[in-house]
Amino acid sequence: MMAVSVLNTVSVNAATVDDTQKAISNNKSETAKLLKDIASANAENIKLQQEITANSAKIEKTKTDIDQSNQKIEKLNEQIKSAKAEVAKRTTTLKAQLVALQKQTGDTVSGNVYFDFMLNSKDFSDLISRSFTVNKLNQASKEALNDVKEAKAQYSDLMDQQQATKADLQSDKESLESQQNDLKAMKTKSDQQQDALNKKINDNKSTLVALQTQYAEAASALKVANDKAKETKATKTVEVAKAKTTSDKSESVSASGNSQAISTSKIESSSSSKSESLQPDNNSGISQGDGSSHGSVAGNSYDWGQCTWYVKQVAPWAGNNWGNGGQWGSSAAAAGFRVDHTPSAGAIIVFLPGQSVGGQWTADPSYGHVGYVESVSGNSVTFSQGGMGFSNPAGPNTATLSNGGSYIYIHR
Repeated sequence: MMAVSVLNTVSVNAATVDDTQKAISNNKSETAKLLKDIASANAENIKLQQEITANSAKIEKTKTDIDQSNQKIEKLNEQIKSAKAEVAKRTTTLKAQLVALQKQTGDTVSGNVYFDFMLNSKDFSDLISRSFTVNKLNQASKEALNDVKEAKAQYSDLMDQQQATKADLQSDKESLESQQNDLKAMKTKSDQQQDALNKKINDNKSTLVALQTQYAEAASALKVANDKAKETKATKTVEVAKAKTTSDKSESVSASGNSQAISTSKIESSSSSKSESLQPDNNSGISQGDGSSHGSVAGNSYDWGQCTWYVKQVAPWAGNNWGNGGQWGSSAAAAGFRVDHTPSAGAIIVFLPGQSVGGQWTADPSYGHVGYVESVSGNSVTFSQGGMGFSNPAGPNTATLSNGGSYIYIHR
């Protein structure tokens, strides 16, 4: 009965440990999926922000063009005013000339000042002189009239062109502003989606902590049960030894007790084996790919030879549960780190799945990639990295890219 009781206790606790471990595994899988969704949302967010920035630049340029058009229209208005003033001035001059001729002509004969001026000539020489004066005045009047007509036509055409240009620019500006409002609305929605995903990540973290506590309690209970089973086995063994000194009947009973002890031993051994199988082997080596192996490095939970393992080695402040390289930006942001597109020495550079690594190669379409920024010069970034695709998987493998602002950076 005691053996059956121990077996039942061990079975129940082992099942609890198995179920908890399965729940922990499911939690981590769900978290990994959420991190991937966050990475995708972050990429969309970056794209929207770039479009908003580009659209803002177009709006500012359109505003500048409208201001310039207004300046040209204002200048044309001044020129038209000046031309009108000149016409008025010339008209006044012509009137003054007519008055002077009238005075010289004296009494009118035909009612036409110019004609009377000619008729009242004193002699032939005076007639020639007066004819020359009239012709000159007529030519000046004709030139003045032509100048006014040409100026008016020129200024009117230019004014019409500028008004049309201004109308087109205003229409473009309104269209760009409408697009900008749409982009900002999409950006707000994207931000809300990211916030919701980050909340789920935090909820999962809380659940994981609770599950890990439950796992520790269940494993502890399983150990107690195993220890109790060992005690029972030892007690039965002592009883069997004492029974051997009695009669043949006692020996028969002793043999039966020994059989029961062996049965208990088998139960304990089976339970102990199951308990050990649930514990991680912290001393197992990780294959290097060349036949050798490396033991686990304290504080670094990532696989040796991966880009994440290398970055964790050179930047110990990085998290141990940030997922694949392409997920690090979202995971770091959720953990409270500053994440942006501004490169700086000592930061972690993140390449999203399928993103070009400086135009030299492309990050894995499923996992992405990470590296450690060594130095920055303008928009040029030099970084080190690890990975099985390099001759030195454990790093450092150094590279330089020129478009630093196109990537995500995690700052300590």
